[in-house]
Amino acid sequence: MTDDAKNTLDALTEAALERIVHLHSGSAVAQDWEAYEDWKASSAERRAAAERAELLWARLGPALKPRPGGGTVAIFAALAIGLGGAFAVGAFGPPGAFFADERTSVGERRTISLADGSTVEADASTSFDVDLTPGERRLKLYSGRLHVTVSPDAARPFIVAAGNLEARALGTAFAVEQAYDATSVLVTERRVRASDVRTGDQTELSEGEEAEIRDGGLLAPRAVDVRAATAWRRGLLVFDDQPLEQVAHEVSRYVGGRIIVLGDAGRLRLTGAFPTNDAPALLDAIAAALPVHVTRLPFLTIVRTAAR
Repeated sequence: MTDDAKNTLDALTEAALERIVHLHSGSAVAQDWEAYEDWKASSAERRAAAERAELLWARLGPALKPRPGGGTVAIFAALAIGLGGAFAVGAFGPPGAFFADERTSVGERRTISLADGSTVEADASTSFDVDLTPGERRLKLYSGRLHVTVSPDAARPFIVAAGNLEARALGTAFAVEQAYDATSVLVTERRVRASDVRTGDQTELSEGEEAEIRDGGLLAPRAVDVRAATAWRRGLLVFDDQPLEQVAHEVSRYVGGRIIVLGDAGRLRLTGAFPTNDAPALLDAIAAALPVHVTRLPFLTIVRTAAR
């Protein structure tokens, strides 16, 4: 669980967590517990996956019920109580976000006026540093997304850095996002130069175009619906046939904690527009629109298919 940007787990840990969720759902019977113990004992890989899942459950949800031979579970639960355990499961975002110059909390959107006259709109759960020097204006985005309206200053370039992406304003307004599987820049006015700092690849974007950096590098610009893509600035989340894992990343900014999508539920797709000012309603709307069951725990929400 080292990639904090993603709301996914390895397949075996995911399978173990789905079993644990069922065991604590109120509908489990003794045979379900026995089946879980048998599943764990069937291989060293499954036992390791079960321990990872039990650690996550113990840290962020109710403690596992005492079971015969459950000493390992108790040890892992105890180890997870400290702050280090929170970072280990990736529940609270990258550590750098805690020390950023500017931060928004869960569900909070805020507009920040910079000393150079530029304006930054920060979405919920966003953190970034501001560094304004005589030769350059630079923002470093750690988490979330922001929209920048840049004050002209030919002598001082305006750059937003996020992961391996650098977006340089060419007299413009644009949005930068740390998404669940990519870092992206979207131009809402005039032009931006996007660069991959690992490879040196560059591309220039015009209004209405977006470029992304994924594992393979900087992708070619593509046209997007700017109004839908920036609906968060108006308090809306708009999804157009988007996979539920991606939806979960968006929604987590407003409900807090981590949302994990288990099994086949990750392949479901969602279309619709949802207001962001009522976090519980967001999850209720997803459960109403798709055949999924939502389990809410402190700092953790688990989404799985409704039919077992």
